This record gives sequence, structure tokens and C-alpha cells, in this order.
Amino acid sequence: MKKMLISGLVMSALLATAPAFAQSTSAGKTRAEVKAELASARSAGDLDAINSLSYPQLRPYQERHAQLRADMRDGGGSR
Repeated sequence: MKKMLISGLVMSALLATAPAFAQSTSAGKTRAEVKAELASARSAGDLDAINSLSYPQLRPYQERHAQLRADMRDGGGSR
């Protein structure tokens, strides 16, 4: 009886962890897509102010960038 209980617990543990190792077919972006987006952002100047020294002060950069985008969208286009 004890051996049957232990084997049942082991089997249930194995079955419970099996989905954790399954790979999804919709993985999102490929490595090449991410690298292309990163290169595009760098060439557009979106990542100029982001580095190890400016990370804590990132919020003002994000706000300024959002303001510039809004100005460009509205036709202002001035810095």
C-alpha cells in the first residue's frame, strides 16, 4: 500500500511539472526581429540617452521624448 501511494505521488508530480517544460509555438519575436528593432531605435536616436549613467534619470527623458513625439504629430516639429 505504501509503495503504491509513493508511486502515485511521484507520477502526479511528474505529470504536474510536464507543462512547465513544454515550448509554446507562439514565442513572440525572434532574435533577429529584436535585433532589427534595436538597430532601428538606435539609428532613430531613441536610445541615445539610455546608458548606465542615465538609467536613474530615465523618467524625464521619457517625458521629453513623448512631448517631442506629440509635437511632431501635431505639426510643431520644433525642439
